[in-house]
Amino acid sequence: MSGALDPIQEDLPLDLPASPQGATPVPAAPRPAAELPPSLLEQFLAQLRGLPWARWRAQAAPVLKSGAEQVGAVAKVAVSRGSAAARLAAAHGGTVARVAVKRGAPYTVQLAKATAQISLIRAFPLLIARTIHLFGYPAVVLRTSIQFTVAHRAGLAIDEVIYFRVDDPAGYTVYEAPPRLGTAIAITYAPTLVLAVLAVVCLAPALTPRVVLHLPATWVTWVQLWLGLAFAAHALPSYEEAGPVAEQARVGVVKADPVSVFWVIPAQIVAILTRFGGILPAVAGVLACWWLAGALLH
Repeated sequence: MSGALDPIQEDLPLDLPASPQGATPVPAAPRPAAELPPSLLEQFLAQLRGLPWARWRAQAAPVLKSGAEQVGAVAKVAVSRGSAAARLAAAHGGTVARVAVKRGAPYTVQLAKATAQISLIRAFPLLIARTIHLFGYPAVVLRTSIQFTVAHRAGLAIDEVIYFRVDDPAGYTVYEAPPRLGTAIAITYAPTLVLAVLAVVCLAPALTPRVVLHLPATWVTWVQLWLGLAFAAHALPSYEEAGPVAEQARVGVVKADPVSVFWVIPAQIVAILTRFGGILPAVAGVLACWWLAGALLH
């Protein structure tokens, strides 16, 4: 037989032509991987990066500058008084001069430290309140949405709606003053009822596996605890919401309004509880909802 036999060529898929003898096979181009949607953590970090940090720093700079200028002015006055006392004491004797020198710069430093400590003590409750709002931002958004919906359905003019911000209060709705106390109560306390129910609904299943069934906690349990505590911490209104309702109820008592007579005491209690920021309302809401969810298990 003349000539060599052709090498055996295996069947190719999809009827592709056989590669010539000695040719190097070309690998197929890899398929582009499907883009995965961003995770919840990435979305939360993107929201944090999207906050106007530069604008907040610009707003805080004048306050810090004015505070520094006030401390500097006090320091200058103290140093000038100390210097004058030192000159007067030098004219009357060395012992008095040594006492005046000790009351100079160290006194100014102590005054600056005391001013800084007072500012830190005043800012610490606000820092805790902002942390509570960041922890429970879903509840803040839901509460503001319910409040806006009730005010809009009541036919009141809405001036401004802030669903979430890093401040205390974290969310609010600026609306027209309602003419009736019942409308004001619905706008302020309808979100309280909804958030309290949601808190109990989330906390009761989270407490059941540990207390009743003695099952280990899973990630679902932790999510339920987070949502339940967030809803409970923001169930009560802020003072900007509860204060006008309490005042309207007090005025209605003078006019012998039956709704005001019934509501004036609870409204005043909530107004006093919320007067000093969002920490006390958060603690009271968490304790009440936790106790109610535990009572349902027994």
